[in-house]
Amino acid sequence: METKKKNNSIYHWVILVCCVLTLMFTYATRFSLSQLFSTEILSETGFASSAYFLSTTIASVVCIFTSPIAGKLLRGKYMRLTFLICCIGTMGFYSCYGLCRELWQFWLVGALQGFFAMGACTMPVNIMITNWFEKSRGLMISIATMGISIGGTVLSPFISWCIQNYGWRKAYFMLGALCLVFMIPIAGFIVRRTPQEVGLEPYGHGEEITAGKTKKKAVVQSSWNATLKEARQTPIFWMFIIGAFLIYFTSCIMGHMSYYLRSEGGFDAGSIAAYISLYSTIAIFGKLVLGAIFDRFGSKAGIAFGCGTFFLFLMAFYLVQGSQFMLYAAAVLYGFGTCAVTVSIPIMITSIFGAKNYSEIYGFTCSFTMAASAIGPSAIGLIYDLTGSYRPAILALAILTLLSIVIMFICINLGQSRKSAQTSAEQNGAQAAKA
Repeated sequence: METKKKNNSIYHWVILVCCVLTLMFTYATRFSLSQLFSTEILSETGFASSAYFLSTTIASVVCIFTSPIAGKLLRGKYMRLTFLICCIGTMGFYSCYGLCRELWQFWLVGALQGFFAMGACTMPVNIMITNWFEKSRGLMISIATMGISIGGTVLSPFISWCIQNYGWRKAYFMLGALCLVFMIPIAGFIVRRTPQEVGLEPYGHGEEITAGKTKKKAVVQSSWNATLKEARQTPIFWMFIIGAFLIYFTSCIMGHMSYYLRSEGGFDAGSIAAYISLYSTIAIFGKLVLGAIFDRFGSKAGIAFGCGTFFLFLMAFYLVQGSQFMLYAAAVLYGFGTCAVTVSIPIMITSIFGAKNYSEIYGFTCSFTMAASAIGPSAIGLIYDLTGSYRPAILALAILTLLSIVIMFICINLGQSRKSAQTSAEQNGAQAAKA
């Protein structure tokens, strides 16, 4: 009974709610909702698309260097202080976009908010989920990342109203203030890095699941638990890095979607807002579906579903020209496909490399995914500037999506082979010890 209280308390669910709110206010605001601002900014300023989106590139470049540092700080005793400072720095500087009038100012603000970003959104959330939950970890990550979709659904009408009534500059200030009102109490007073800090155990720790007459441990299978140094010496790690890079690179179409729909699709602001709200709503359930697929059917099924629906989205998006049906079909497919970015990578890290050194491995991986996020927006914008159309870029992203599926399947096969070899070695060692 005491064990049950420790591995399934109200505090576990408080942490989960905090993770949802964190991604809602520090991630969705800067990615899912950024396109509402970019369309207005490009229309008002006349900046070249590739030049404007360089601010996103600069922020991602800064994240390449800060993500390993954030991973180490969030792993230790200064986790809460790091989280709090990064939340204030990220959303405080993000609101400063409302002060920008020249391109170099957008680039500077991008660098400043990027300096704090890795310690404020996905990294602390994934670290807390990994530390606080052993049972159904894939589902818990999916629930946490629902915050991104909820943020897009709930905040999109609010931001659109602010922009229409007060302009995009004041809308930035209002959004930043709203986020800080929620994030300062969460980061400063509520969250804890591990359940042990409050005398608890991870959810499902040591739990037994009974099915008929059969009993089996829920989460006691041996895992590699590689250190970052050990992982970097294996081919599987670098294959995984390439796959993660491609998944993030192809996702960079998000920042260009609104401008593409307006300039080439012929849709008005109302249709674009409805498109964003629809895919954000679908993504709420899509994350739950994808997490359940990972938990029940394994990594291959999860990658096939997540990246496969993203490929179908790109095809529908390519054909969206003026068609309301294709617009909403693309929104539904994107709602499922975009979940691969936030759900797949954390689950596969713990599945292949173990949970013990998750924060360091995830931080190192983020250096490459942020590199993809740095290159992607400007690369897509450059193709548009050179060709006058986004359609060649969409076709290229579709090809890269298929390549990412192949690479991740190879990673999964290599990981299973390594796990089988390790299990056999452990069994042989145990038999030798008995002899």
